Amino acid sequence: MKDIFEQKKVRLTIRSYVHIGNFEQKLTPFEYIQRGQYVYPISEDHLSLFLHKNNLVDIYIDAFAREGHKFRLMNFLQEKKVELTDNDLNKISSGRRVKLIGSGLQDYRPFIRDGFNKIYIPGSSIKGVIRTAILYNALLNYKNKDSNGFMRKIVEPIKRTDPKLFKKKNPFEWIQERCLESFQLLDKSNSPNTDWLRMIHISDAYPISGVETELIPVNILKKELIEWIYKREYSGKNTVIWVESIPSNFTFEFEIVWDKKLLDEFNSKNNITLPKDINEVLASIKKWSEDIFNFEKDFAKGHNLENWYNNNNGNFRIGFGSGMISTTILILLPDDLRKKIRNFAGKNKGNDIAPKSRRVFIKNGQPIPLGWAFLEEKRQQETTSVEENPVGENSEDSMKNLIDKLRSVKSASEKHILMKILDEAKEKLIKDEKRKFVEILKRNLSDQVRNNIKIKPLLDDFEKSIV
Repeated sequence: MKDIFEQKKVRLTIRSYVHIGNFEQKLTPFEYIQRGQYVYPISEDHLSLFLHKNNLVDIYIDAFAREGHKFRLMNFLQEKKVELTDNDLNKISSGRRVKLIGSGLQDYRPFIRDGFNKIYIPGSSIKGVIRTAILYNALLNYKNKDSNGFMRKIVEPIKRTDPKLFKKKNPFEWIQERCLESFQLLDKSNSPNTDWLRMIHISDAYPISGVETELIPVNILKKELIEWIYKREYSGKNTVIWVESIPSNFTFEFEIVWDKKLLDEFNSKNNITLPKDINEVLASIKKWSEDIFNFEKDFAKGHNLENWYNNNNGNFRIGFGSGMISTTILILLPDDLRKKIRNFAGKNKGNDIAPKSRRVFIKNGQPIPLGWAFLEEKRQQETTSVEENPVGENSEDSMKNLIDKLRSVKSASEKHILMKILDEAKEKLIKDEKRKFVEILKRNLSDQVRNNIKIKPLLDDFEKSIV
């Protein structure tokens, strides 16, 4: 039987601090309890039971309505002379707690957790980094081989882009579609169905041992013409963004699966110069990260931030604080165009360096950049080939896992997550289960998502594959 999958176990060790958010954009002081050096995010259901047990429900509602945004849950409980035991805190927070670094906490951004309240790094976030790295390398190779063509087909169209588009999340989406989706595959072409990254499957990454997150104050460091300054509020205090993060030296593990059969289908219709196996993908990540690391190191010259880059290494960057440099093709563009994009996308900073600011955590006087990690193949782990129709988890478990993942698809912007789910369903479900899954898709995806111009072809293609 022909081997159709290549697999590698990969480990990601945090080098600086990493934060990846979730649907909870922020937690306010009435959504957590601070005791000593720890913060306990509360569960509404468990808090309700606790308040009911202590006959405080109505009093709590009145106090909250009266004080509004000034309401502090811990202060309320202390005023009512309610003593919280460690067991109470554990129940109210569903076992969650975060180590607090510093003082002055107000709102903060929590780290994403799975349905079992476990810290993890979503495979979709990792795949997003891989997508950026592969796109970067494809354009870098193009620029090196044909600089005039790069200027004509990439730089000039960006210069002609409507400035309003730069305020959108991804003004370079057309470049991604041209480089990564403009292929022919069976009866499909130039669509999400022909996205080259369909052949890469990334599992969620979980820590290999217990991990304790830290709640850190992030400052914004700006490089002005003659000095470095930290962004300040009108009060004169440094601007602070509190984030729950994973500190250095914790290691996460995930799996990369390469669909060799799908690669053959792509190669049969297209002349592809993109990576053709997992090792080439890892090499693309390495080249991209080296260029990003060196760019950031050069930016930091003349400031203490440079010390971190001189004394540490990283070959992967992910999450909050990575910035436009790490999440777009910005460093491939001329300086004047980078400034133009910055001025249209955010505040107009004229001819100042672009980008001019970095988010950092100041630890013992030393600024630390965010998002850096070290990626490596798991030791003593050889590439594994998997035969067609492999024996794995049973169909019932597969269906449950797919339904759980489907709940994360809330909008059309998460089409790549949906593509991964549909590919997994094609692989793991039998025909009757696939028909059932079609009905589940209809019930769980909103009409707006199902009828989106980029989502509908994916769903139609999945339904056709059942016949």
